[in-house]
Amino acid sequence: EERRAAAALRVSETTVTADSPDPFVIKALHEQFELGSAAAAKSASGRPIPVTLFKPHEHQNMVPDRDPGFIFPIEVLKNVLMCIERNIPVYLWGHMGTGKSTVIEQACAYTNRPCVRIQHTLNTEEAHILGQWVLRGGEMIYQPGWLPLAMRNGWVYCADEYDFAVPHILSVYQPVLEGKSLIIKDGSEEWRVVKPHPNFRFAATGNTNGTGDETGLYQGTQIQNAANYERFGVVVKVEFPEPEIEKRILIARQGLSGDDADKFVKFANMIRANTDVSMPITPRSLSRSAEIGKLRGNFRVGLELAYVSRLSAVEREVVKQVAQRVFG
Repeated sequence: EERRAAAALRVSETTVTADSPDPFVIKALHEQFELGSAAAAKSASGRPIPVTLFKPHEHQNMVPDRDPGFIFPIEVLKNVLMCIERNIPVYLWGHMGTGKSTVIEQACAYTNRPCVRIQHTLNTEEAHILGQWVLRGGEMIYQPGWLPLAMRNGWVYCADEYDFAVPHILSVYQPVLEGKSLIIKDGSEEWRVVKPHPNFRFAATGNTNGTGDETGLYQGTQIQNAANYERFGVVVKVEFPEPEIEKRILIARQGLSGDDADKFVKFANMIRANTDVSMPITPRSLSRSAEIGKLRGNFRVGLELAYVSRLSAVEREVVKQVAQRVFG
């Protein structure tokens, strides 16, 4: 497999050019995602990993914008790209703010793939996913939902907050997760049978792995049907970033000095390891704390406004003591 991938990369670099009729080119992952010479961004034997990069196309407006401040969790990125390349449905789950949806969107941004991100709630209905009949100009027409649009046009469909939806609604995805056509029973003749475009991909994210919330933090998530989740070919738990990665995120996003970023990262990991604090601070809240702290001229004030104020009275005192030890 590795030899075939390397051969494909060599062939693409020598035969596929910008004016080639092919709709895509093959690039090395570490180069396309600007990961430098990081060993983790290459194969186990140190070879470049080929990824498909699409040329400009008619659905360019559906391609997410690149986020230059996003630091890729390389192992998660490699798993997501593997699933996109091989057309394997992937489910990412983990704590809020760990970049689950963003890594999917940015994988699409850097490979020029159209992507649509659809949030799910307790009130999500089949019509929101599949489409519905609407009155327009005095006549009834069928308005397709985002799923059939993504399938027909070859977009990446990111089902966000997947575990907030009720299980019987999520069952509409099951044939799609199997790579089969979507049958819309009440659809118009044009949309009754939707075959997946060769470039269509399915990804989903959630705070739980479908077995319920074990933390008490994610009210509204549902215990899901195991048969539905079993259809995801790959399931990845997305953890909080390693300290060095989180430091780079803070420097890139908030322009912190290395010393200040180290303090924030130290604070975050002390809180996450403290069993007396039920709500860990996420990379998103940490970054926002640094931003507000810079505006107010006091990082502890930033933490208070962006994170500490959400906690219970007892937990606030615990966290304030940690902040005092770290920031002085």
